[in-house]
Amino acid sequence: MHANLLLSNIELENVRHGWLWLLLLAGGGALLVAIYRGIYLRSGERLAWWLMALRVTGLAALVIALARPIWTHVSQIVDPGRLAVVLDDSLSMSLADAGGQPRFQLARSALDDLRQQIAAPGGKAAMAVDCFDLAGKPLGEELPSAPRAERTDLATGVRQAVAQLRAQPLAGVVLISDGADNSGSDETQRLADLPVPLYTVGFQPDVDSSRLDLAVRNVKAPERVIVDNEVGIEVLVAKTAGPAVDAVVSIRRGGDEVASEKVALPAGSTDQLIRVPIKPTEPGTFVYTAAVAAEAGERLAANNAQYFPLQVDAEALRVLYLEGFLRYEYKFLKARLEDDPDVRLVAVVRRANPEQVDASSQGNLLTADRLKEFEVVILGDMEARFFTDAEYRTLAEWVEGGHSLLVLGGYRSFGAQGLRDTPLADALPVVFSEGAVVQSEDPFTLELTEQGRRHAIFQVTGDRVKDAALWSTAPQLLGSSIVARAKPGADVLAVNPSYVEGGKPAVVVAAQRYGKGHTLVIAADTTWRWSRLPRLAGQADTLFARFWSQTVRWLAGREMTDDRSPLIVSTSRPDYEVGKPVEIRARRQPADDGKLAAAEPHVEVRDEGGKSYAVPVRAGSAEPDLFLGTWHAPAGGRYRVEASLVADGQTLANETAEFLVHGSDLELADSGTHPERLRAMAKLTGGLYYDIHDVGRLAENIERRERRLTRVERTDLWDSGRSQSTLFVVFLLAVTAEWVLRRRNHLV
Repeated sequence: MHANLLLSNIELENVRHGWLWLLLLAGGGALLVAIYRGIYLRSGERLAWWLMALRVTGLAALVIALARPIWTHVSQIVDPGRLAVVLDDSLSMSLADAGGQPRFQLARSALDDLRQQIAAPGGKAAMAVDCFDLAGKPLGEELPSAPRAERTDLATGVRQAVAQLRAQPLAGVVLISDGADNSGSDETQRLADLPVPLYTVGFQPDVDSSRLDLAVRNVKAPERVIVDNEVGIEVLVAKTAGPAVDAVVSIRRGGDEVASEKVALPAGSTDQLIRVPIKPTEPGTFVYTAAVAAEAGERLAANNAQYFPLQVDAEALRVLYLEGFLRYEYKFLKARLEDDPDVRLVAVVRRANPEQVDASSQGNLLTADRLKEFEVVILGDMEARFFTDAEYRTLAEWVEGGHSLLVLGGYRSFGAQGLRDTPLADALPVVFSEGAVVQSEDPFTLELTEQGRRHAIFQVTGDRVKDAALWSTAPQLLGSSIVARAKPGADVLAVNPSYVEGGKPAVVVAAQRYGKGHTLVIAADTTWRWSRLPRLAGQADTLFARFWSQTVRWLAGREMTDDRSPLIVSTSRPDYEVGKPVEIRARRQPADDGKLAAAEPHVEVRDEGGKSYAVPVRAGSAEPDLFLGTWHAPAGGRYRVEASLVADGQTLANETAEFLVHGSDLELADSGTHPERLRAMAKLTGGLYYDIHDVGRLAENIERRERRLTRVERTDLWDSGRSQSTLFVVFLLAVTAEWVLRRRNHLV
């Protein structure tokens, strides 16, 4: 950057009409000469001319203060432009190039050479060079000694560098990289919008046919699978150069091999997609490893494996829903259960006229053999003769053997011709009403009891305070069936506060154990309003969806606290990026046992090398049994969360979970160089590609983008502060001295 002088002069800032000032000065000067000449002629004293000099000095100081002279310097600045250089500092740059030299060292040397040539271009104006890493962070004169970034996103790095220099006369962008990109998305086409050309500097690919390298390029696995079901894991295996080899593709969980497949890879370079079947044997969130290995020696082993997360769900809930009439409750509940990915629903609704048949089931809906296929049975609105007595007894025995039954409210099922006199009545948690009124038509808001607020079926957000607010503001139900009371030992979970039966609010939701199983009665038959009304208002029907999903899971025993560990530990996601917070959750099961209620979870994270990191967790006031903690992984890899519930020095429970951190394993998975990608990026922007050893020609082809600016520098010779005060003092002193001398010498 250099400047050319265009103009330099002095201006009087407060002088607007120069001719008037000149006229006044000329007139004043003539008047002073005439006055003091008269004094000289009368007195004959030469002192008169010295007195005139004092008066002129004083008046000159006053005129200068009023005129305010300013020195103006006008010059033109020529900025030849700037060059942005993006240096790939990812871990793959630590590998060697085709000649065996570390790529990053070659890149540093090339950047130093480029700086020197841009600074001394030989006949062209020198440009400033701004260096950035792949994250867009400016690099100073001292470049990093080693590459450390665990992720490569070339297009984003270039765009961020350009964005930081958007206010500068940018001549171009230089990207020095091996061309490897593991961002997971191809943003190359967006580079076509760059306002300047992109020049790329890369490395020649390794053409040594004798250097064998095996790599796992990609792993395709479903996000969720069902326990004890076979699932195929597709592993893309790549072989670079070398002779034909026999390799083994394996799937491991931790240090245990789950499955493996042998594969014969031909000579030369090839890619093969290998399907490895596995059958998970326990539910949970796990991190698996897909790896390829061969007896032949390789140049790089870091790319032989990739991690992948897998959510293993328990077996799908098998639900049988039998309904006597087509109604809104059946329509909405059936749709909800069919949308639940963890529920396998069989729904049967009576089509025949109930007045023309004695037993709609014909004795074949609730047989012992058929009930073996289900975990939960839901009975809708139907009269007693919908089933035979033998079917009712079979259903009661099925529940007693360890399964669950849900009975929904309805005019017929709770009426005089309903279930009250069937062999099933003893299994239900309520006593049916013998009175004339069996149905309330008045709208009401469901009110949870203390047991209901703690029960799994009414948990929506996991926060008790928020859940209480949701239920208190839920859409009203349009009436409910009336039961006489709950049976002794039954848990009343929700009531109708607007209707009193037997001196107490009418029971709406009640549950009890029956043998080894559970029975649940929901006397209301309009929960569909929790879905329809929010949807009409353009809102999600979260309350309806969560309630029924939780209800079915509780009935199936998947969420019952009696069968769950006192401690459950999990992470908010199965996989994370390096540097992102890992949220760890440890949930202590609510219990009346004082020792368990006082127990505190201890959590630590262990990496693959066995190193452990303590993670502090603490509970909030709204959810005292949920403990949360945050941890940051120092590097990529597979991690294991180990949690224990401790009270008085005694360990009450131990639980583990796994999660994956994407890191250097992804960065080093591809050891090759990709000059073709760099060529394509340069071509999109009108730039050129150069080999790392030929970077000397790059500076010659970068077109300078000069920017000419006019700079005006104004220097106030006597500024408006102290200098003007000084001039005014000079004026007063000169005029006063002149007057005193003239009076003393009688020169009036």
